[in-house]
Amino acid sequence: MRYGPVGDLEVSVIIPARNAAAWLGECLESVRAQNPREIIVVDGCSLDDTASIARSFGARVLSDEGRGLPAARMLGVQNAGCEVVALIDADVVLPPGTLKRLLREFDDGAYDGLQFGLASESDGPGYWGAALAWHHNHSRVRSWFGVSATLMRREVLLSVGFDDNFRSGEDIELRIRLENGGYKLGVSPTTVVRHRFADTFDCARDQWLQDGAGMARTIRKHPGRAGWLAVLPLLASVRGVGLSLVHAPRFLPYWVGFLLYNYRAMFGEILRPQSRPLSVGGNAAWLAAARIAPMVTGFLFWALAALLLPPEQIGLGSAVVSAALLTVQLGMLGVGPATLTLLPSEPDGGRRLTATSLLTVGVSALVVGGVLAVVTYALGSGVGEAWKNPLVTVIFLATALFASAAYQLDHIGVAQERADRALVRSLLQSLVQLGVLGLAFAAGIRDLSVVVGAVGAGALVSVLSGLRQLRRARLEPDWRHGLRPRSAVGLLRPGLPNHALMLADRAPGYLLPLIVAATLGPASTAAWYIVWMMASAVFFVPQSAGFSLQTALAGTRSKPGLVASAIRASLLLTLAAGLILLLLGPYLLQFLGPHYASAWVLLPVLVPALLLSCVTQVYYGLCRARGRLLESTFVAVLTAALVVVPAAAVAQQYGLTGVSVLWSAAQAAAALIAVWRLITLTRVKPAAPDPVSSAAFNEPTGIEKS
Repeated sequence: MRYGPVGDLEVSVIIPARNAAAWLGECLESVRAQNPREIIVVDGCSLDDTASIARSFGARVLSDEGRGLPAARMLGVQNAGCEVVALIDADVVLPPGTLKRLLREFDDGAYDGLQFGLASESDGPGYWGAALAWHHNHSRVRSWFGVSATLMRREVLLSVGFDDNFRSGEDIELRIRLENGGYKLGVSPTTVVRHRFADTFDCARDQWLQDGAGMARTIRKHPGRAGWLAVLPLLASVRGVGLSLVHAPRFLPYWVGFLLYNYRAMFGEILRPQSRPLSVGGNAAWLAAARIAPMVTGFLFWALAALLLPPEQIGLGSAVVSAALLTVQLGMLGVGPATLTLLPSEPDGGRRLTATSLLTVGVSALVVGGVLAVVTYALGSGVGEAWKNPLVTVIFLATALFASAAYQLDHIGVAQERADRALVRSLLQSLVQLGVLGLAFAAGIRDLSVVVGAVGAGALVSVLSGLRQLRRARLEPDWRHGLRPRSAVGLLRPGLPNHALMLADRAPGYLLPLIVAATLGPASTAAWYIVWMMASAVFFVPQSAGFSLQTALAGTRSKPGLVASAIRASLLLTLAAGLILLLLGPYLLQFLGPHYASAWVLLPVLVPALLLSCVTQVYYGLCRARGRLLESTFVAVLTAALVVVPAAAVAQQYGLTGVSVLWSAAQAAAALIAVWRLITLTRVKPAAPDPVSSAAFNEPTGIEKS
């Protein structure tokens, strides 16, 4: 059949449709009444009368062979005969004269893409269609450019194009690339069309799942926008709940489904095995997001505890948690940093190394945790008071064990250049620990053991989720070969030289709460820990950049400019996170009460020092990759000594402000040395590694020999 012109309006209307017989007739009738030059319906292998209905209205019917919505739209664009195309979904109805009015607005404004305004409505009298329509009519998304009812220049779409890998979320991803390309986009405030939703729960669920999966694909392709896109469903839910409480309380259940199914699809897509590794900046951004994103729920966790428990118990609980985290650092034995160097070159994808590393850090954590508990119990003051309760002691050891394994799984993800998996586990961990604490308090259980136990439960879930991620990626630990003592010795040989650097770099952060508890008491420790937790969220950004640089330099994709790229990404992300902390931190502390509100003065002291640490952490990453461990360890030990040695005296004399200034001054000293050494090391060819480091990194490990 030969299809001639439909009308005289110089627009090619493209309608992708699959099993859309229920809606397509009304859509085509409204489109044909606009007199466009041609109508093209791209059928996605429909099982109903979609194709025959399209032909009955004189439309040209093409088939995308079931390749999905982006491919269908591009097929229509490629076969269009007009310079301007209208992308119209089958669930859209155009009121009389709207296409001509939008085309006039399109030409007058010299747009490259202009969307109709959307007035959403339900296709039935039930709950779910009304909820979907109410959401979209009250959402900020209405002002965002999309492609469900849009005019675009054909040449722009042909040059930029849809990404066929996106089965959903293709409009968001296309908008990002169009905006980056400088194209003019808009949404008409006056020319409005009808946008219909099916009135079933299945339709709502499918909408949520597609949104979440599309968001995850966009995050993976554009990691620089990961932070904003990852929290977008949460922000939309908070806003929607607020509006619903005021205007439509009956839609509150809708937002529960929206939040759960969006993140279910997002996590599922992120967990799906990927063959393409992340860039240095992307890997660092994902690892930083994995550290920062849970701090929101982490703050809620400590805020809930602070509201229901006295400061003395919060101080003691934070001291126990700090002791567990210190145990993790002491018990790692350099296994994590060694993993970053060794795993990229493992012939089996690191399956044996993964098993060996998890067992090693787990056993070490139990031993170190036991020794730490005995020593602090003998000292009596501070965290030693907590061990008088045997249940707290047992939970502390279990928390240290699970946290060590979770921390090592983070290193494994970074070494595989898939730090995005760490974000999923971190969010699960923080949500579980918040949920356990909330349930315990709701049941009337308000005790120190609940706080520590909730942290341990979250760490356990993180470990189980991490093992599942590895299994889905077909990289599950090879326990049969990886648990041999010889393999552990082979891993510790390159790991132990890293251990001193790691301890010197991390231990002060975990020792300071213990020092504050012993000198100023549990109440001051509570205030310090809340502020320190906020600052630590920002500190994870430069730390992540250092790890990612080390992995990139150790892998096969190393190239010039990686050091500068790591510093640039670290500074930008840290600056953004630091500004957010300075703006929101005082309000969050005020929310917790006057005991915590007065601690806001510590933030302006700590945040500038966090920016300085960007250079230091990149320097440590470069030294680890080049085997210059003696040099970097000396710098880290010097920095740690500047903090830890005078900390007790400074705390007694100047309080928490003095401790903050002390830590910041030490970071400034380390940054000055790091800048000098980075300039030197990046201007000359890599020197021969230190003797100790050379033996550690160049001698084959037990894993490699076996």
